[in-house]
Amino acid sequence: MQTNNPSLRLITYRCLNEPDTQFWPSILVTCLIGLVILLNVIEVILSTVDSYVLVMGDTLIYTAYLFATFFTLEFCIRVWAAAETPHEKQMSAWQKRWKYLFSAMGLVDMLSSLPLLIWLLLPGDEWADLRILKLIAMVRVLKLTRYSTSLSTLARVYRENQHTLFAAALVMLILMVLAAAGIYLFEHKIQPEGFGSIPQSMWWAFVTLTTVGYGDIVPLTTGGKIFGALVMVCGVGIAAMPAGIFASSFVQLVREQEKERRFMARFKNKPINPAALALPRNEHSHFHLSMSEQREVSYLMDEFGLTLEQAMSVVAHFRHNI
Repeated sequence: MQTNNPSLRLITYRCLNEPDTQFWPSILVTCLIGLVILLNVIEVILSTVDSYVLVMGDTLIYTAYLFATFFTLEFCIRVWAAAETPHEKQMSAWQKRWKYLFSAMGLVDMLSSLPLLIWLLLPGDEWADLRILKLIAMVRVLKLTRYSTSLSTLARVYRENQHTLFAAALVMLILMVLAAAGIYLFEHKIQPEGFGSIPQSMWWAFVTLTTVGYGDIVPLTTGGKIFGALVMVCGVGIAAMPAGIFASSFVQLVREQEKERRFMARFKNKPINPAALALPRNEHSHFHLSMSEQREVSYLMDEFGLTLEQAMSVVAHFRHNI
């Protein structure tokens, strides 16, 4: 028998993963975690300044322990609450937790708690060096992608275009090898220190193809200059390819998010008729749409011309029957 009162684990999951202005505990938790991440990043940056280290002394060690403990506790709570992950009803609680652990953000959370584990297990080991662990802890800045729309959009652009970006990277690698081999043929005799082998020449090829052009090593022969010009022309197109992919996908996602915002405004301002849903009235009063379910409702309305009530009815049907 289902209960209308959400469990503590479900509330915890919503606080950690579904920030909502209508649910103040989630906003409070989001602000707290975001603030701690920013303070941790600032502290790590300042710890590389000698004058700051001299003034703070042993306080740096205590703050490092404090931050490590906070993020380790957060990670453990996230693992516990991952059992409430929506749209995975066919999975058991532990299967959901394993899926979270091996997700991108799960790995980031795990690395964020790694310094404390190293301190506890290897207190006298060189890996327990404070500076090394502080550098490892910098991965915590990636946790901000959960709370920043812009950063999460960039992450989504990468996920949706990873195969295309991989193909572009492969083309870049092939051209880099060819460019290194070509410049080696022209320059290795007169510049053995810079182009003495193909691996040595790869630095020039990479810098040239990416249009950076440090100018630390340059071709001197006529053939090398002509070949270098061809590599530069190729590099302009190859370097622009990932930028074009990111730009077009980013614009598309921004438009989709704007459509979702308009849908949410419509959803919040329009009263829902409980009779339109195939749910008892008391269950409908506690019906909460996650972000993914909101996208499903928007998709059903756009693609099949359903009304808001009809689309919600379909989503509600599958939620309560899977």
